Amino acid sequence: MKIALINLEQNFGCIPMGLAHIAAYAREYGEYNDIKIIDREDPIKVIKKYCPDVIGISVVSEQYYKVKNLAKEIRKFSNATLVIGGAHINAMPENLKTSNFDIGVVGEGEQTFLELLNCLKKNKNPPEDELKKIKGIIFIDKKGKLVATERRELMKNLDVIPFPAYDLLKMKEFYLVPGPVGAGLIGIRGYLMTSRGCPYNCIYCGSNSIWGRSGTRWHSAERVVEDIKTWVNKYGTNHFSVYDDLMIVNKPRLIKIANLLEKERLTKKIDFELYGRANVIDEEICRLLKRINVTSIAFGLESGSERVLNYLKKGNVTVEQGKAAIKLCKKYGFKVTGLFILGSPGEKEEDMKKTIQFAKDPNLDNIQAYQATPLPGTELWATALKQKSIKEDFYEYPDRGNVLALNKEMVLSKEVTPDRFVDLFKEFQGVMKMKNYFEDKPRFKFKMIKYFFYPRFFLKIWRRKGYIADYVWDYLTRKTDYVKVP
Repeated sequence: MKIALINLEQNFGCIPMGLAHIAAYAREYGEYNDIKIIDREDPIKVIKKYCPDVIGISVVSEQYYKVKNLAKEIRKFSNATLVIGGAHINAMPENLKTSNFDIGVVGEGEQTFLELLNCLKKNKNPPEDELKKIKGIIFIDKKGKLVATERRELMKNLDVIPFPAYDLLKMKEFYLVPGPVGAGLIGIRGYLMTSRGCPYNCIYCGSNSIWGRSGTRWHSAERVVEDIKTWVNKYGTNHFSVYDDLMIVNKPRLIKIANLLEKERLTKKIDFELYGRANVIDEEICRLLKRINVTSIAFGLESGSERVLNYLKKGNVTVEQGKAAIKLCKKYGFKVTGLFILGSPGEKEEDMKKTIQFAKDPNLDNIQAYQATPLPGTELWATALKQKSIKEDFYEYPDRGNVLALNKEMVLSKEVTPDRFVDLFKEFQGVMKMKNYFEDKPRFKFKMIKYFFYPRFFLKIWRRKGYIADYVWDYLTRKTDYVKVP
């Protein structure tokens, strides 16, 4: 049986870790070895040549329109079984009816997809009774009704999941190219996800639509260090991005990871960037992070307005805790990034100005400005629908939900006009550009020199020559101070 897994989410060069986990699990426990991950290629061309029996695509809501149309094109020439998974179909399973897909995987996908492959291997068109035996799927029955099987229990032991099948990706061409890493000037990035789920429930976050609200599950410290060793020994990685929602909240495991990394003498060879939370970080955690050589930490600070922050984070963190957290992290020498949201329901102009002012905090090395964007399955989505800021079919159209872009048609706050919001958001982007481009100074270490001699490094520069021209222009035309919001 031939299996194709397609990645269409290519923002920021993020590695398709979820698909690599699915592939590794199917190989390890189902002995499915004819698997291809289609990544940074034309999927139509590859599928026509490869002729898979099963095609799986994991999709976030922002990519749903593109994926739906891709499935429509595939239907024209392939009789493969089309399977959709990911955050969007988890939150909006009813979309399967018009999605051009045969089956949807909801919840944690590894075991569900494996059982589905076993079923399809026996029968290309399995009877409905056989499909109903598989937990965690949705499909359309002969009467045109959406059928959802019993929800699959989450894995209790994450260590049973093999190391991701990165050998199926073009690692050297795309993911192991030297580039900016954390607080360093240049290096080779590796990617880790050492847990699943988050103990918090912010109103804008779609994490729980897949992982549920049953708490966070963790890879063992031993498994985390084994994964790190694989990256270092196999791929030459010297820097890691940690994808966990909140790795630092499990302090006993963090202590064990630190001890194991020191025992393996890895702490001098690698460094990390990860996410923190203002009401969790303290002196002890900072010392632990310093031990494992964390150099960069990002906080979801969200707002400089206590009222808006209370709404977004459900009252479990304050603005002052945010300011104290970034000050504490600077004390320990971490590069600190602040993530902010502008345009939440009920947010007034004065609230937005407080956020813009907070972003200027000298203890912040980088900031990122996001427009409040409702993701299906979140409380923010329900609110946006209720106040008629969006419609149920919001993600059925192109260019929807790109949180890094300004969308005048999707202003959730009714307290300011769309035109005024655009002005405020552009001012915030000006602050972001000044702080990120012209104030932040990456740290250079002598051992980084070798990365400048990688041929792939110069190829990467050539591919991004347009960005370099933009950067030079921004530098030459930059203003000497932050733009003031009137």
